[in-house]
Amino acid sequence: MSGTQTVNERPLTAKGRDTRQRIVATASDLMVERGVSAVSLDEVGRETSTSKSQMYHYFASKDDLVAAVVICVRDRIMSFQCDLLVAVESVDGLRSWADSIIALQRQAPQWSGCPLGTLSSELIGETGTGRPDIQDAFVSWQLLLTRTLARLQDSGKLQADADPERLATATLASLEGGLLMSEALQDESPLAIALDAALDHLGTFAHH
Repeated sequence: MSGTQTVNERPLTAKGRDTRQRIVATASDLMVERGVSAVSLDEVGRETSTSKSQMYHYFASKDDLVAAVVICVRDRIMSFQCDLLVAVESVDGLRSWADSIIALQRQAPQWSGCPLGTLSSELIGETGTGRPDIQDAFVSWQLLLTRTLARLQDSGKLQADADPERLATATLASLEGGLLMSEALQDESPLAIALDAALDHLGTFAHH
C-alpha cells in the first residue's frame, strides 16, 4: 500500500508498518461496507485490538485514517485491474475484463457496487477529507485503461484515429454507472448492459 508511512516525520519500523496496514485494511472493509461516517476510530481500534493511544500514534485524526483508506481501496482496485488488463491483447479481449468484473460482483453476498464509488458518494462533496485522493484514484484508473487502449493502438489492434483517452473515460463511466444501478437494483443486468454497450462502441474502432 502506498501513502505516508511515517509518524511525526519518523520512519515506521517494519512492525509499525504492518500494524498501520492492518488498521487501514480493517477500516477500509468497514467504511466500504457501512459508510465513512458510521465508522469511528474507536471501533477500528476495537476490531484490530489496537489501543486508543496506538491509534492516535498512527493517525492524528479520523481524517488521516480516511485518506489512508481511500489510498488502500485505490490500490486494491488498481492491483485487480492491472492483473486483468495486462492480459488484454485485442479489443475483443476486453470482454474477458468485463466478465471478470461481473464475476467478482457475483461472488459477494449481495451486489455491493464499486468500493471507490461507495467512498466517493460520501467524500466527493467534501473540500478536504479524501477528496483529492478520490480524484487521483479515478484518474489512475482512467490512465490504466487509456494505456491499455494505447497499447492496442500501437500494435495495430485499434484504429489510428481512435482516441484512447476519450474511449477509456466512456468505458469507465459506463462501468461506474452500471455498478451503481446494479447495486441499487441488486441485479447484474444494468452493469452487463452498460459494459456491453461500451465495448460495442470500442469495437467500432477495432482492426480485425
